[in-house]
Amino acid sequence: MKGFTSLKNSIFITTVAAASVFASSALAAPHKTEVELRTANLDTRKFLDHVEYHLNGRFRGYAVVFTGASGKRLGFRRQGWALVPGDSSTNGVPFTLDTETAIGSVTKLFTTALVLKSTHPSGASLDKPFTEYVPYRWQVNTHPFFKTVSVRELLQHRGGFRKTGNQHISQRLAGGREQTESDRFYSNTSMGIFHFIYARYTGNSTVEYAYKDHPIHVYNEKVQQHTAHAYNVGLHERICVPLQISVTANPYAKKFPNGRSQYFPMGPVAKSYSSPHDLEGRYLEDRTLGAAAGGLYMSAKDLAKFMSALNDPSFMPPSRLELMCNNGNSNHLLGFWASGGAEGGRCFVHNGARTESGHGSRAQVVRFQSGAHAIFVSNSPEGNIDIRKVLIDAYNKARKG
Repeated sequence: MKGFTSLKNSIFITTVAAASVFASSALAAPHKTEVELRTANLDTRKFLDHVEYHLNGRFRGYAVVFTGASGKRLGFRRQGWALVPGDSSTNGVPFTLDTETAIGSVTKLFTTALVLKSTHPSGASLDKPFTEYVPYRWQVNTHPFFKTVSVRELLQHRGGFRKTGNQHISQRLAGGREQTESDRFYSNTSMGIFHFIYARYTGNSTVEYAYKDHPIHVYNEKVQQHTAHAYNVGLHERICVPLQISVTANPYAKKFPNGRSQYFPMGPVAKSYSSPHDLEGRYLEDRTLGAAAGGLYMSAKDLAKFMSALNDPSFMPPSRLELMCNNGNSNHLLGFWASGGAEGGRCFVHNGARTESGHGSRAQVVRFQSGAHAIFVSNSPEGNIDIRKVLIDAYNKARKG
């Protein structure tokens, strides 16, 4: 995989923030900027200057990585704390490119990539009804509408599901279409179903047979445990290992395949904070292992590696990438990301958020038409700032000519 290699003739610019950055907490916020490479078409310094001006002081800790179309990291910016000084368990840990945070719905891009890397090159299985891949005992009572929805349409967020729902998915499948709109409707439910689809793609349904005569709540529990594990194994084998990155759906339970300890953890896990000035913080948890919808934790560095890998034909064939990112009808994209405002046309943007009891994390990725990427992660909610706009405007300022 190309990218993140040592670069000769690197330009390093390092600065230290003044204590006044977080005056209310009397804590100096460590920050660091490194411009590793300049290119003929992009002025990395202009990109980072714009990011620093608009984002500094608005998050407890954040990191931005700017990557070229070749996969080489052009530069980065990081500021603040992963763990604040004075906490009972630490003297303070700066937020770095290796700090792991919850990336929320950016996880959906990993799910899409995993399915695309697992299907037949012809793509024929994408056009099968997705209900062929859900547990057998759910199929019996599935509403006729859902039997017409393909795997492709589910990935396009056109499956007719609301974003979330209180009923068990088997009950919702029996209830029929939940949204009447014909275009896309952003849905955590759609992506959550891919635990089951991936398990069937890999041809493993032995648990369903083993528990077919058990009470339905036992059947559901065992099947869901198995399919979540199958999804995690696929994520590990098809994405983590080839790219040498660390991801997990719950960094405290470590419920991932055996033998993957070298991929967890590669860096410190950040606490999440309620604001840039919060001194307490807490660890986010994901007890559902709902990684298909939005449960992954990872670092800015590893997220940047994944985004750059989308440009590498050995990782993602161009014909598959075209299904995720193109300038055609956004309703037909596999994933839910598209935005205007870059290079005089469209770029592809996806955001994620995880919030619990006022504490939270944010993530944003932008893929520009040139193939360059901007990656943002933080461990607190944004302070009245549009992260997407900042990254797109920074890129437009960085473009030469």
